Amino acid sequence: MHLGRFGLFLFILGTTAVAMADCPIADKTARTQGLDAALRMYIRCAVNQNDDDTQLYLARIYATGQGNVAANKQKALLFYHLSSENGNATAMVELAKLLTELDSKDETRSEITTYLPRVRTQFKQNTGNSFSGELLHPYALLMLAAEAPEAKWFYTTTVKSDPRAAELLKTYPIDPNKRRQVLRAASRWKQRKMVDLAREILPLAEFDEFYQALYPKKGLPDSFKRSQAVERLKSKLESRLK
Repeated sequence: MHLGRFGLFLFILGTTAVAMADCPIADKTARTQGLDAALRMYIRCAVNQNDDDTQLYLARIYATGQGNVAANKQKALLFYHLSSENGNATAMVELAKLLTELDSKDETRSEITTYLPRVRTQFKQNTGNSFSGELLHPYALLMLAAEAPEAKWFYTTTVKSDPRAAELLKTYPIDPNKRRQVLRAASRWKQRKMVDLAREILPLAEFDEFYQALYPKKGLPDSFKRSQAVERLKSKLESRLK
C-alpha cells in the first residue's frame, strides 16, 4: 500500500489473496460474489488510489489467466509496469522475469516492442493525460528491487525490497558496457521518482529550489547543495507522514 498518493493516477483493478487494497466494498464483493462481480469496483477504487498491490495482483492474473480473465501478456506488462513505477520491488522482479521470458523467443519478442505505444494510447484514452513512464531493462529492475529499503525512502510503495532480486542478479548475463548503460538508466529513474515526490509535496518555490539543486541551469550539480535539498525533502516527507 502507499504511504502517500504520489505519482500517476492510472486505471487499475484487482485484489490480492494476501493483502487486499483499501477497497472494503470491493473486497467484500470479491469474497462473496467472486472477482468478476467486483472488477468495476476495483477499477474505481484503484483510479483514485493508484495502489501498487492491486496493480501487481492484476498483472499476475493477466500473466497466467484466472477465472474468466484470459491470459494477456500485454496487459500483464502494463500492470507490472504500473506497480513498478510506484517502486514495488516484487512487481519489478516479476516484470524483469516476464521481459526476459518474452525476449527469449522470436514469436513473443514483439510483445515488448509494441508494448509502450499501446500503453500510451490506452492511457491517453482513459485519463486524457500522457503516460511518460519508461520501460527499464530487466537488469535495472532487478538492481532497483535488490537495493536496501532505506535507500528508497521516496518510493510510494511499502514493498521496497525483494530478496529474489539479488539471487537473480548473480546469474544474469549482461555485457559490461550494457551494464553501465543500464545502471545509468536506473539512476535516472530513481532521481525522477524523487522529483515526482518533490513536485507533489513541496510548495512551488521550494520545488524550484530543489529542482535547481539537482539540475542547475549551468554546470554540474553541487554535491553539498544537492545533499541538503534531498535531506530537506526527506524531512518534509517524514513530517507529512506523522
